[in-house]
Amino acid sequence: MKRLFRTQQLTPLILTTIVLGLLLGLHPATVLAKDKTPRVADQLLIQLNPLFAATVDDINATYGTTTLRQLAAVNDLYLLQTPPGADPKELAETMALDLRLLFAEPNYLSETPEAIGSSAWVWGGQDEAPYGDQVAADLLNLVPAHAISTGSGTVVAIVDTGVDLDHPALADVITAGYDFVDGDSNPDDELNGDPSQGKVGGHGTHVAGIVHLVAPDARIMPLRVLGTNGQGDAFSVAEAVLFAVDNGANVINLSLGMASHSNTLKTAVRYATERGVVVVGAAGNLGNKEKQHPAATQCVLGVTAVKATRQKANFANYGSWVAYAAPGEAIYSTFPGGSYAWWSGTSMAAPFVAGQAALLRQLDQSINARDIALLIAHTSENLDPLNPAFAGNLGAGLPNIAASLERLASGNIPTSNRGIMSDQCVKQSS
Repeated sequence: MKRLFRTQQLTPLILTTIVLGLLLGLHPATVLAKDKTPRVADQLLIQLNPLFAATVDDINATYGTTTLRQLAAVNDLYLLQTPPGADPKELAETMALDLRLLFAEPNYLSETPEAIGSSAWVWGGQDEAPYGDQVAADLLNLVPAHAISTGSGTVVAIVDTGVDLDHPALADVITAGYDFVDGDSNPDDELNGDPSQGKVGGHGTHVAGIVHLVAPDARIMPLRVLGTNGQGDAFSVAEAVLFAVDNGANVINLSLGMASHSNTLKTAVRYATERGVVVVGAAGNLGNKEKQHPAATQCVLGVTAVKATRQKANFANYGSWVAYAAPGEAIYSTFPGGSYAWWSGTSMAAPFVAGQAALLRQLDQSINARDIALLIAHTSENLDPLNPAFAGNLGAGLPNIAASLERLASGNIPTSNRGIMSDQCVKQSS
């Protein structure tokens, strides 16, 4: 059995399925690209092909796998345990040839960008003053925006390390969430060490505080999928996305990522955007054009980071897949223990856009995720003149929150896509 998986020999059943599919004009499941992304050692993810009558039990019988969990609301997507001695990536490559599956892939590990690339973190103590009065708010034209919308009646899900549930600045706006790491309903942010030493406890609290700064009356839904080492896995993130959608979130912030594309996350994101939920992701802190997912995944609004000068932050990733560029350097926000901290990273840039989406949603509950994405894009400041070396790689540029709200209030919703979000992202699957 072990040799079968490693040499990718095909059983008569698989060969028959492939030949039949080719005769019908079908194609094998999505084939994995070469990657070095860390993955869970003994797990893989599959989605059944609805054109075939196969069940997960049929798949397990063929490959010796065992069902661990099923993705709620997407009832044909499963987390499987591999047989002893099987390599998940090699087994997934074999299973990708099976037409009974839409895809088969490893359960990739996801991390906060700050756990992967460099970022600066400085504890600010109990001083609240800099929180509401910082350069980022001026860059985004936030003060006049609050005269139009404060995010009341909206919910923003923070899929991260959890949130300090008792923080004085956040306690009154936190709504029920879930801890997918420990499997309970207490998604508290567990502070554990200095982020400069690879510990990123407090990350989710910092991200939540940025959303609260932009949308002070929006509810915060904490969903813990990352441990204090900043790591989680694709299946847990997908579970959190679906939980957020099914429990009333209007916006989902994903300040986390991985180098490999995940079909599992893509499926979860499409589930969200088709139901009107905006999904925002951090572009990554490697300082290069390498795609980071889910920020670079279709239907996700990927956000890179800029300095107070409107120039790209040195650490920030860039590329044609980026949607916007928001402040991400020396951002002051909430931190566990009722304290505050300065932190830099694209993780800090993404929640500014997530908060903006909540403000827009309050103003008009009928618009879809694409409408919100285009309103942000068409009112953003083009940063190419200030960043000639990165022209075309900073998305629509720096969001102008007040301008986007004013445009929506006037009823002038853009129709030009600008490559931000496809129509397919908001059309419900049949």
